[in-house]
Amino acid sequence: MTVKDGRFGPYVTDGTTNASLRRGDDPERLTDARANELLSERRAKEAANGGSAAKRSTKKAAKKSTKKTAKKSTAKKSTKKSSTKATNKTTKKATKKAAPASARS
Repeated sequence: MTVKDGRFGPYVTDGTTNASLRRGDDPERLTDARANELLSERRAKEAANGGSAAKRSTKKAAKKSTKKTAKKSTAKKSTKKSSTKATNKTTKKATKKAAPASARS
């Protein structure tokens, strides 16, 4: 078990579970018993909530990535169609301009 200083204040970790220190806890005077108590409370809280937050976030990230790939594939199809239409318009304009010039000669 180690005590670390994180973004939201000091916390204790055992390598897998992290538990924030309470307001009355001093990181320098933290005993092994108190650290063990904080970690066991944190594990119980995670079990009551249906697992760790890391597992839930990876599931959400996997869902988002599949949605993004689906959106990208539909976006690519629509851009191909629009670029084809644009080239057709430019070729039609070019042929219209060329036809009246050859009729004058």
